[in-house]
Amino acid sequence: MSKLRLPLHEKVAYGLGNFMPTAVTATGGMAMYFYTDVAGLSAAFIGTLLLLVRVVDAVWDIWVGRRVDATRSRFGQARPYLLWFAPVLALALVLSFSVPPLEGAARTVYYVLAYVALWCAYSLIQIPFQSMMPMIAPDPDERLRLAGVNSLVQFIFVIGCSAGFPILKDVLSDGVPAQGFQRAAMLFAGLGLLFTWLCFAFVRERVPPMSGPRAALKADLRSLLASRAWRTGVLAQCVLGILIGLPLSSGVYYFAVVMGQPQLIGPFMGLGGIGLVLGVIVSDQLTRRLCKKRVYVGAMLSGAVMLSAMLFGGADRLPLVFALALLSNLCLGISAPISYSMSGDIADDIERREGQRVVGTLVATINFASKVGSGLCSAIVGGVLSFTAYQAGVAAQAPMAQQGIVALMSVIPALMALGVAAVMAWGYPLGLAQLQQMNAELTQRRTAQAA
Repeated sequence: MSKLRLPLHEKVAYGLGNFMPTAVTATGGMAMYFYTDVAGLSAAFIGTLLLLVRVVDAVWDIWVGRRVDATRSRFGQARPYLLWFAPVLALALVLSFSVPPLEGAARTVYYVLAYVALWCAYSLIQIPFQSMMPMIAPDPDERLRLAGVNSLVQFIFVIGCSAGFPILKDVLSDGVPAQGFQRAAMLFAGLGLLFTWLCFAFVRERVPPMSGPRAALKADLRSLLASRAWRTGVLAQCVLGILIGLPLSSGVYYFAVVMGQPQLIGPFMGLGGIGLVLGVIVSDQLTRRLCKKRVYVGAMLSGAVMLSAMLFGGADRLPLVFALALLSNLCLGISAPISYSMSGDIADDIERREGQRVVGTLVATINFASKVGSGLCSAIVGGVLSFTAYQAGVAAQAPMAQQGIVALMSVIPALMALGVAAVMAWGYPLGLAQLQQMNAELTQRRTAQAA
């Protein structure tokens, strides 16, 4: 089992399953702008709403993870969810970027319901999708290679979604911004449905579910809480969610208000996506030679330096701004495959110690931590905009508002990167030697159970 090498077409097919979740998160960078400047809702209200929705997600994500762990079907444990719920997520994405013929409280309620539906459907795809990785690739080294291809495909999608959505919503608008957002969302939803079903068709689960009755939720949560690797991973993922979301959410404000060139947001996001792709390629070479934990920490520290340097950007220093975007995203790209493979490593660590596989529940908790980070990011952006007296729809903002937007693109994400580096350096216990020993023990145990 440990010597299994996945065919390239299966790795690519697995990566295709990233499109729908990537479309949701990448377009989420435009969501704050859409809700404030197109739908007419206040920034403070939206920021608070997005955070509160994450709290509701806690119960939902755990339920989805438990369902994945309990699922037994001819398609496997996780794959069936890609078949069943991809249309639901596609519809929810379109509804969340539509402006209904409603006013006042009715419109507010519509967006609350649409946003809740979007992220509930997101969990029904993302949690099973991430849970499949250790089921597809039992060996940690091959899992890291799978995560590398997955990240490469995902970041190609990030380039397309992040750079394409702002362009498409203008091209397809016919002069009506709300119409442009809706049509762009419809296009992304259709592509996402196609790619998710291709992932379902060409990927195969190889690790069978453990026999015997499922443990109670309390027992699963106790196993997770007892794992130092899980506690560290959850905290790091939460902070990472803030770090990733800040440039996405504040970039449109940065180029519209600070730079005075809103048309550059698409190329800026696209260049950042190129940096992510290059980072994945560099990550593959580094992790073949070095401990992936050390590579991860080094990438975060380097990213913090690049993000801090954004303070020195400005309308008269466009080359510097774009160069820093490329380099900071390259650092994030280096860390991405390692972060993806981490869930499988933690699941293996718990299986070795507890004799119980809790992949779905584990992924649900880490996914929820990422959502909490995303929600905190939205709250931070909304709070900073509100505190600095940002006025929606006004081209010339006060200096304080401009300074707040610059901080959202530089100092604040740099602090988040330092936080992730510190958490992983001092808290994460699974280094190279520990992973090798763990894989040997689990391979022997699974072989004996299959005999």
